[in-house]
Formats: sequence, C-alpha cells, structure tokens
Amino acid sequence: GNYDSSFPGLNARLPEFSALLGLRSLMNLEHAAESRNATAALFHQELGHLPGIGFQQVRQGDRNSYREFSVTIDEEAFGLSRDALAEALKAENVDNRKYYDPPVHKQTAYASFYQEQPLPNTDYLASHSLSLPMWTDMDPAIPEKICEAFDRIHRNAAEVKKTVR
Repeated sequence: GNYDSSFPGLNARLPEFSALLGLRSLMNLEHAAESRNATAALFHQELGHLPGIGFQQVRQGDRNSYREFSVTIDEEAFGLSRDALAEALKAENVDNRKYYDPPVHKQTAYASFYQEQPLPNTDYLASHSLSLPMWTDMDPAIPEKICEAFDRIHRNAAEVKKTVR
C-alpha cells in the first residue's frame, strides 16, 4: 500500500485488551527473538552470496528483534532495481513491502517541517530497501523458497527486466 501519512498525529492510547495482549506476549519474547534470529540467519546464509544484496549490520553483542527483515538492493550489482525485484517477487507469490518509502521527510504530513537539508542515507534506504516476510515460528521452507526466488530472478535479470514496469 501507500505509506504516505496525510496528516501528523499521534494516538498514544492503548486499549485495555491490547495492553493485556502485550503483557501476555512478553512471556514469549525470548522464544520469538530466537525464532526470528534463526530465520534471519537463514536469509543471510542463502542471500549472502548474491551480488547487490545488502543487510542491516547488527553490532557484536547486540541482537535484532527482526520485526521485519529488510535488505537493500544495489541495482547495478543485482541486475534489477528494488522496484523491479519487488514486482518480480510478487509474480513469484513472495510478499514484500517498501516500508520506508516515502521517508518521513517526504511524506505529505511532514512536508512543511522539512527544510530541504540533504538526507542522502535516508533517501538511499527509502529507495533501495525491501522488507521480506518474517514472523515467529516461520517454517524454514518459506525463507528457503523466498531465497530460491531471489536466486532465480537474479539469474534471469535480463529477461525479468523486459517484463516488469
């Protein structure tokens, strides 16, 4: 969908039922973190050999929650732009999202606050990052199929480029 915010705002109220679910889910936090980190390791292992695929760096001693798993796509090295890859993955029934596009400073709601200062890292990530499916207790066959689709699309990038917008 469209991730552009139309107006600024904040709804900081948490309904009681949502608070209860949140408290209850904390009991499974360690299991969820271990499960998601295992899936992330599989993505790193299987996609790491492909040129043009970049990963978020997690500092030594830290751990990522992997609420989502995002990669960056270098068009020249991979053979396709992030947008072309996203479309090709959709054709392979691989759900994906461009969560950070547009970046906040380019969203309608916040345009009046932006003073046109350059934000090259933000702009790069917004236009090159793609988020892949990620959830707790994901069957390893799912990321394996996603990685196979990446590999197939990369190997056939010239042909894929002709069929996507």
